Amino acid sequence: MSDENVEILRRSYEEFQAAMARDDPGSWFDSGDVSGDFEWSLDPRYPPFEGREVWRGREGFVEFVRIWTEGFEDWSIRVERLIDAGEDRVIALTRQTAIGKGGGVPVELYIGQVWELEDGRLARVTNYMSQSDALRAAGL
Repeated sequence: MSDENVEILRRSYEEFQAAMARDDPGSWFDSGDVSGDFEWSLDPRYPPFEGREVWRGREGFVEFVRIWTEGFEDWSIRVERLIDAGEDRVIALTRQTAIGKGGGVPVELYIGQVWELEDGRLARVTNYMSQSDALRAAGL
């Protein structure tokens, strides 16, 4: 099952990239790999973003993505590594890049995510400010 979970997440990142290319991040939910009540959350040690720590479902996810990326041009996220963490969890070590609107300053951010699957679908993810924080949270 663990290899299958890693593959589900790998495929899901590809589907998310395609959805972003269409400027329709919500279509990521149409893949069948994402639970309708999916939760996108920030590590509690993160400062609340826009006064929140959790976004739920398609609408919440789209709201987060729009807010997160609106100050940038050429924003992208790439998976550097996916790691099976057991118990229907997969760690994603990612790299985000963008160019700041207005100032044209390049931005680079390495974050870690702990994804949880239920019944073969992505149910929730917790985003960490560093890859090492995500690995520690997963006990790796």
